[in-house]
Amino acid sequence: MKSIIECIRDDMMKFPDLKDGCLLVDFLGGEAIEYSVEAVPCERIYRKYTDGGCMKQFLFLFASREFYSADVNLCIENLAFYENFENWIFERNQSGDLPDLDGRTPVSLEVLTGGYAFDADADTARYQIQLRLVYED
Repeated sequence: MKSIIECIRDDMMKFPDLKDGCLLVDFLGGEAIEYSVEAVPCERIYRKYTDGGCMKQFLFLFASREFYSADVNLCIENLAFYENFENWIFERNQSGDLPDLDGRTPVSLEVLTGGYAFDADADTARYQIQLRLVYED
């Protein structure tokens, strides 16, 4: 059975605006343009049922290293990428087009924070957006 992060990576690869089709896991280098999915620590049990069963959650970041400068158009383009990503996630969640979890049942995929520049230097910036996958095991 595939791990949750592997299933998420496979699913995020479907985003049509990925510039180079490369999506790393838990690693984002210093050169633009790169993408990564990264696990975020959290309580895995999302909801407990009276019969002892439960619904689980997996929090993660979708991050990228982008070109960055004081050029307003470049910054708008970077943030527009994340706005498009957020809309793509929302539309897929609404239509029930959820990640294939290799035997587990996805319930929802939602954006917890909008995309934002997390860390920047003179030439590149790390942008990220946080998401939550809820599923039944």
